[in-house]
Amino acid sequence: MVIPHSALDSSLVYQAAPPASMRYFALLYTPAERRDVLAALFVVDAEIRAAARSSSHDVAHTRLRWWRDEIDRLVHGVAQHPATRLLQERHRAPRSSLAKLHELLVAADMDLARMTYLNEREVRAYCARSAGALTQLMAEELLPNDSVDSATLTAANSIGVGIRLTEIVRDLRQDAHEGRIYVPLDELERRAIAPERLDAPELDAGAKEVLALLSRSARTSLLTALPDARTHESLRPLRVLAALHARLLKRIAACNYDVGTERIELSAFQKPWIAWREARRRHP
Repeated sequence: MVIPHSALDSSLVYQAAPPASMRYFALLYTPAERRDVLAALFVVDAEIRAAARSSSHDVAHTRLRWWRDEIDRLVHGVAQHPATRLLQERHRAPRSSLAKLHELLVAADMDLARMTYLNEREVRAYCARSAGALTQLMAEELLPNDSVDSATLTAANSIGVGIRLTEIVRDLRQDAHEGRIYVPLDELERRAIAPERLDAPELDAGAKEVLALLSRSARTSLLTALPDARTHESLRPLRVLAALHARLLKRIAACNYDVGTERIELSAFQKPWIAWREARRRHP
């Protein structure tokens, strides 16, 4: 089932939030009047991530340069892409706040450069740009104007950090195979683990310890408490994403962090059940 998006081409949404994906369920529990806007944010994020992973460096740089210019056009009210045009028309906050999308481009440049990170603090700083900026913008779209405060936006960013850390744990081998090392180098060095060995089918105990460390950090971020009952209800799509990623971490741990032999995912039954249960959960 594809969730209808009257103002955005369904093929764009399909690529950014495929049916049965975690983002699909986030959109499913988004109020109908805000669903198009969140879908547009997902499309922009997906396009930027895809550009950074292009097989050609020249093509990647060209695509990212176009998106950098497009975000500037969006802020100035002359966007060209269907998703940014929609954001231009329906963004709740001042258009200048959409300049935060440049953070996604900074993270994409880091991906393209295959930057490494000395410690967990640096990894989390990258995640705050790669996903935290997106979840902050989602919060701005979902919250009533009088509920947008620094505490809530900080909580939203923290959820984004947890989401990206979860992806890093899940995708360790694929990322390493592509030359992208996101785990802290100091933790690898402490355990005498060569970064180039992270794409091996069988991870040694030390590598699994590092993944367990990142998983704990991710889970703490995903379980960030929202300030009050109103923000809890308004940010339901973010809570659904956080709950799904937290459960994925539990599944990866139950598989003893064996991410080298297969891509560990939640089952087709687990996702709708977890999303539904979280969507119904009341503020504590």
